Amino acid sequence: MYTYEDHMMHDAWYFVDDENDAVHMFHLAEPLEGGPSFVGHAISRDLVTWERLPTALRTGPPGSWDDLRICTGSVIERDGQYWMAYSATSLNDSTHEEQHRVQRAGMAVSDDLITWAKLPENPVTEAVAPHYERMGTGQRKMHHWRDPFLFEEGDAVYQLVCARRNEGPTGARGTVALARSVDMQVWEVLPPLEHDRISDEMEVPQLYRIGECWYLVFCTLGRFLTPEHAERFGGGLPERSNFSMVAGSPFGPFRVHGTGQIVEHDPDAVFYAAQLVEFNGSWYLLATIKDEQGERISDPVPVYADNTGIHAVTSSSDPPGPC
Repeated sequence: MYTYEDHMMHDAWYFVDDENDAVHMFHLAEPLEGGPSFVGHAISRDLVTWERLPTALRTGPPGSWDDLRICTGSVIERDGQYWMAYSATSLNDSTHEEQHRVQRAGMAVSDDLITWAKLPENPVTEAVAPHYERMGTGQRKMHHWRDPFLFEEGDAVYQLVCARRNEGPTGARGTVALARSVDMQVWEVLPPLEHDRISDEMEVPQLYRIGECWYLVFCTLGRFLTPEHAERFGGGLPERSNFSMVAGSPFGPFRVHGTGQIVEHDPDAVFYAAQLVEFNGSWYLLATIKDEQGERISDPVPVYADNTGIHAVTSSSDPPGPC
């Protein structure tokens, strides 16, 4: 597991460097005694032991679009460079409270995964009509546009973004927004992914192809689930957890099977913002944990994929089925 003494730990995201048999972890942290959040950086060769590296990103100068808080992102390699999408808020149009924040997404670029430069075009995407709410009508009244996840398809790069549709039942408007670019600087905001509507918010969305299936992974709070989906848990609705949906295409339609929960855990446990990592031919899940021992990144949880979603490997796990 990974800890950062004297700091609160939040979401983390990963880049697998196959050439050097290593995994880079980028994570959110902020000092316990107060101070701005930042993107920390660590490297591992076994997903258990991590070596801390220099801080990757910090909040911007006063008056900039990212001067209040940096939020979750992702990293890919393209055309010989490394690109990080990240989300952020500013003092000019947000408050310190959870409500009324305006979230946007920006980009940073690096030649070595160590030193990062923010693009002058930032922010590159935000919630816009006609597909997305500006001010959220759900349980949290803010401009939802965070946690950009990058993936390549064809000659373009796409962002998946936590957002809210501007139509449909209020409690089921949580969605995964899409944006597309061919140069990483100019982005076109597209209609959202097609998926089952089960939640008020779908945080930290990710997309993975395993075999012939595409898997949409995200996390949300139990209180954000629609009543119909919450009923699938019976009396064991988790306070927060991680979920998957399955499709035969990267753009859906994505369907949830059963509860969709990836790892069953104590309903009161904080095991959240999980991300998948493929390393040495196997798939693992790593999440942020918070308990009496403090905040940390979990040890890797082995998982497998089948035609119903992503599941933790257990002694009774069934063999994976076809998509």
